[in-house]
Order: sequence, then C-alpha cells, then structure tokens
Amino acid sequence: MGADKKRKHSKEEDEVKKAKKSRSSSSKSTTPVESVAVEEQDRPSKKTKKEKKDREVKEKKSKKEKKEKKEKKDKKEKKERKDKKIAKSDSSDDESSASSSRTLLSDTTVSVDMNMDIDEDEDEISTAPIVPMLSAADIIAQYKKAKESKAQVVVASNGSSDQNSEGSQKAAAEGAAKPFYVAQMGAKVDENGLTRKERRLLKIKQKQMDRKSEGDGEPAFNIKAGHEMLTLKDLRDLIVFILTETPSLPWVEVKNKFKIDKVVMIYVSGLDPQLFHINLQSPDAHKAVIWGERVEKNKGVVTELDYLRWNFEQVNVVKATGDKFRIHSPTNTLLSVPLSNSEKMKREKEKKAAKSAKNRKPENFMMTLEELRENSFPIPRYLDPSLPELKDGWIETPKLPKTTLSPPPKKMIAMDCEMCRTKAGQELTRVTLIDEAGKTVYDELVMPENPILDYLTQYSGMTAVRLNGVTTRLAEVQEKLKEFVDYNTILVGHSLENDMKVLKLAHPFIIDTSLVYHHTRGPPYRPGLKWLAQKWLQRQIQANLERGHDSAEDALACMDLIKLKLTKPVGFGEYEQDQESLFSRLQRFNNPKTSVLIDSDAFAGQSATTTVRTMSDEEVVAAVPEAIKNHNFVWARLRDIEINHGKVPLVELAEGQIADKGRLSKVSSGDKIQASEEEIRQGLRSVDKSIERIVESLPPRTAVIVTSGQGDHREVSRLQQRQKKFMELYKTKHLSEIPKEEHFLEADENLLAKAVEVAKSGVCFLKIKQ
Repeated sequence: MGADKKRKHSKEEDEVKKAKKSRSSSSKSTTPVESVAVEEQDRPSKKTKKEKKDREVKEKKSKKEKKEKKEKKDKKEKKERKDKKIAKSDSSDDESSASSSRTLLSDTTVSVDMNMDIDEDEDEISTAPIVPMLSAADIIAQYKKAKESKAQVVVASNGSSDQNSEGSQKAAAEGAAKPFYVAQMGAKVDENGLTRKERRLLKIKQKQMDRKSEGDGEPAFNIKAGHEMLTLKDLRDLIVFILTETPSLPWVEVKNKFKIDKVVMIYVSGLDPQLFHINLQSPDAHKAVIWGERVEKNKGVVTELDYLRWNFEQVNVVKATGDKFRIHSPTNTLLSVPLSNSEKMKREKEKKAAKSAKNRKPENFMMTLEELRENSFPIPRYLDPSLPELKDGWIETPKLPKTTLSPPPKKMIAMDCEMCRTKAGQELTRVTLIDEAGKTVYDELVMPENPILDYLTQYSGMTAVRLNGVTTRLAEVQEKLKEFVDYNTILVGHSLENDMKVLKLAHPFIIDTSLVYHHTRGPPYRPGLKWLAQKWLQRQIQANLERGHDSAEDALACMDLIKLKLTKPVGFGEYEQDQESLFSRLQRFNNPKTSVLIDSDAFAGQSATTTVRTMSDEEVVAAVPEAIKNHNFVWARLRDIEINHGKVPLVELAEGQIADKGRLSKVSSGDKIQASEEEIRQGLRSVDKSIERIVESLPPRTAVIVTSGQGDHREVSRLQQRQKKFMELYKTKHLSEIPKEEHFLEADENLLAKAVEVAKSGVCFLKIKQ
C-alpha cells in the first residue's frame, strides 16, 4: 500500500509539473497586451458588480413589499370576517339606525389620538373611521333619543303586529337603538353607550376644555416658585397681559384671566422694604413675605397699615431699573412698553414716506385727530360728531364751507398762556400771540372769574400787584381770538392742551413742540421748552426764577423751534425710540381698552383716554370709582406717605401765594428734612385708609396692583448732588484747589453705587377683588 501511495503521489507531481510547463510555454508565445486582455476578461467588471448589487436590493425590496401586502391582506380579511359576524348579529334595519345616528352627531367633531394605549380587544378599532364626539351628557341623551325614535319607526313601517312577531320588533328596536359609533366599531359599550376608548377621549377633551377655560372658579394670581423677585417691567407686562391677548408670562399664572376686565394700579411712593422688616442683604430677600407675621414680631411704624395687612397678606420685593449710579424713573418704566413689530414697521414706513416728501410744510407736523385725543386736546365737533355739545363758555373755530377754489395757505400763530389756581381750578391770567415774523400781535392780562387761591408766581409771573386793576375777562379774550385764529390758522405752542383748556377753545390744527421734538428718555416724557431752547436755539429762557415765565418769550421760542424744524432734514430734534406709552398700547389693541390717569403730574398721562389732575389723596380717592366705571385701566398715585422721604423745608411765601404741602414740590429729595416718627405714622395711616376706600369701591373681579416703584432714595439724591457739584468745580479748578470736604472720589462713588442698589428695591402687592 505504501508503494502504491508513493507512485500515486509521484504521478500527481509529474502532472502538476507538466501543467506549469505548459502554462509557461503558452505565456511566452503570447504578447504582454494579450496577457493583460486575458486577465481583464477573467476579472469581473465594476459594472457587473453594480448590476448584481442592484438586483439584490430589488429582490429584497420586492420580498418586503410582498410581505407587507400579504400582512395587509390578512388584516383586511380578518376585519371583513369580523364585520360579517357583526352584521349577522344585527337586525336588518341597522343601516337606517346608522344614518339616524349620523344625522344626530354630524354637528360636532373631536380629534382622536390613534397612538394612545388601548386594550387588546380594541386593537382593530384603530383603523375604524374617526367618530364625532360629544359630551357624556349629550351622547347619553342621543342614545336614548335614537332608541325611542327607532322603536317608533319600526312600528310605523311594519304596520300591524300581525306582520311581524313581537320578538322580531323588539330585536329590531334594540338593533336600531345602537348608536352609529357602536354599530360601526362593534366595540363593547357601557350603560351610557360609550366604549372604553370613547370614555378616555371624553376625559382628554374635558381636560383640554378645563385648561382653556381654566375652570369655573374666581380669577386669582399665582406667582410661580423661583420668580418671586419681581421687576417693574414684570408689573407693566402683567397689565398688558390681563387686558390684551399677549403670550402668558413666565413668572405668574393668572387663573380665569378672561373674567378680569379692569385693572387698577395704585402707585405709593414712600413704601420701603425696610418698613416691612425685609433685609435686602438676606439670601431669601427675593422670596414673597407673609409680612403680617413680621409685624406681630417686630412692630414698628408698619403696624399702621392695618387694611393692607389683612387684605394683602403677601408682599414681594420689586426692583426698579437703572445703571450703577442712577435709578431710572419708575413711572417711566411702568407706563412705557416696547413697540410691537407691526408698530415698528408702521413707523418706519411713515418715516420713509416723510423722507420722500419734496416740500417741507407746516402741515407735515400738525397733530392727527388720534394724537389730539391721546393728548387730551379739546376737539371741534365737526372732527368727531360723536362728541357731546360744547359746554357753556366754550367756543370752537368754525369750519370753512367747501368751495371750488383752492383754500389759501395756512398761516402759523404761536400762542402761550399763563394761569393761576382758583376755586374752580386753573384759570387764565395772560395770553400772548406771535406771528411767523416773530411779532407780538396780541398780549393781554386777564382777570379770572373766581377768587384766586394761588398766583403760581414761580411759573406764571403773576402777582396781586400785577393783576391789580385788570378788568378783561375770558369771554372778551375769546372774541378777540377770532380776529387772529380761523380755519386756515395753525396754532403753535408747547404742551398746548393746557392753554386750550383755560381758553376754552377747540381748534383743529395744532403743532406742539413737546411732540415734534423728543425727550432723550423717550415717552411718556416730554422735553421742557427751556431745554429745547437751550439745546436747539442756543437761547436762555425762563431764567428769572423770581419773575417766573414770560408768555411772549415762550411763544417766540415755540415759533422759532418750528421754523428751524422746517429748514432741517427729516428727523431733526428726534431720537430713535423703541417704546410707546402703555396707554397707547392698550388703545391700539384689537379690542381697544380705555384708560385714565389720576395724579397731580399729568406728564405720564399724555396718551391716557382721560387725565384727572388732583391736588390731594382725598381727590384721588374720590375720582377712582367714576374712573373705573368707565375705563379698563386706572393709574392712581397716593402721595401722603412721601413724607417718609423727608419734608420740604419751609420757604417764605410771596404775596398771595398759598403754602404747598409738598405734593407739587420740585425740591430735590436730597434737600428734604427728616420727618418725625409720628409724622411717618400719620402718613401711613392716611395711605392705608385711602387704599381701603379705593379697593372697596371697585367692582368684583378687578385686578389691583399696589407698588412703591422704588425704596428710599434720599441718600442717592444727596450723593448725586455732591457728585454734580464736584464735577462742576473740577471743570474750572485743580483738584488741590477744591476743599477736601467737597471731593467726590472713588470711595464716594462706591457709596453711591451701594445706595443706588438699595434704593432700587421697592415693594408690591397683588390682589383680585372678589
């Protein structure tokens, strides 16, 4: 065997050698090119590989499609078998029952989430048609109605009982009584005719409705955890959110917001966090405080706020805006809102249109009817027929009849008035008219109709001596004005609505320098005429504080400012603003909201629907009930507690001048005298009583916001005055020449920064009147 194996192996080796030799000889006889061709022929091409791969992909896809088609077919057959089974168990009149139910349910629909979890016996239902969904009560009622209706139909169609057995009628009625969605789905139902899935859908729909309506309870505020430290912008946004349809706020939930139609903000300057024993340095200072508990423990002057304690149990710290060394005006922050995108586009379009205008005419700067309304100007009835008839003693510029001739060009007349305070309010004491050439065409002193309480000498320049012997009355002035002011006249002035009111004159064409020129801070601020004259005319006016204002000087400045504006490019004297008045924003809403400002200062209320000027907190309290009855938003300021920020020093009064108790005082808070504890307590009691009377007079479901805006800023004012004085000295003297007690260096700047940070913190209270 071993020899045979060796021979066999030897033979195989010989054959392999012969084959190699044969290949070697054949390769020698072929050229290199032919050799390469042979190799290429033996190797599969790239195209062949790609075609093979595509073939495999198609085969896999085809198999997958066949599998899916088979599964779909099996599923369809399974459903058909089930439907046939259901059809056999139903009466022959199921079809008429289904059409009856369709009619009953065709008016309402509900969206169904077919991905929700369902029981195994309902797996096949997911492919059934989506069924209209009603409330549980409606579905049950329709189920019973369909049953009764079908029973009557069966009896009427079959005639007598001889044609059908009692059992068949009963079976037909029961079959017909099945609602459409039950007959269609073939699912098990409860005693109300609802499947398990339908009950779940009904529950989901109810939750959605609850979220939309936020329940049937009373409206309420719910400040969210982590958002207790509020800002004045938050309070402003809350007003806009309640009265308009802006997106919800991240820091508060307003339950049943749609039930709130009125908002009252009570601004109480002087309420300081320290009054409520809040330590601003504490890490918990940002959290809401149940302050009544602290009052019991720490006592102090805050115990005088009795009504506030029991009706606004939670107090929140609120921060004013500003930079390191300055606090921005709280009233400006509260009463100004960012422009919406649509309003920005509108203003940009108007600006482009103004730039494209070739001729710069006075008419370009006249106030529109809407601006006249927003700024509380008297308006002629022919501009707005809905206005009531003019009151006794009022006049309006008559409208010229239309003619085929072109109307003459309009002329400008600048006007300024001085006034005093009488028992009837503000009354005219002087009026001046200046033409376009700068010439005084009319200047007259006027004796008020009522006894004078205050000559307001520091503003009007009027004294008892100056008015002695004056006999001219308002009615005579009105007759004289008709000679200078007609329908082709544009009246020019500064904050002219006040002049028009004391003149009791309604005129259609007005140019107001406080509007065509901008304040650097933007609305609701208006620039002062003195500042405008200095800034743009390089002219000093109203410089004599003892003599007061001069109406001729002021009227001339107004005329010169408008003439300058006409010669300059578009935008001269204006500042780009991205904010507007809160009052204007509410008025521009799709469903316009009206507003009223009740305050001694009317600057912030220039866009309010109504402005009520007051001289005391008592007048504020008296004005609120009527205001809230006719308006959606009311701003009211209480000032009796400002005594906490210091008393105004006593000053020597001029002849005929009545002492101002501080309400309209222009004295800086840094110069005020520290009040005694009893005076502070008295102020707190007064404010607390005023808040009580205001809140109790409000209708139910009125949102009430009480805020101080900021804290005690006397220290800030004191340091700022020192800084200002030092900077003025440093401009003219070397540091070594300035007394050390008047220096204001780095250490003093640090003190100012700390004082500003503390003074930025005020308080606020939120409540909805029930």
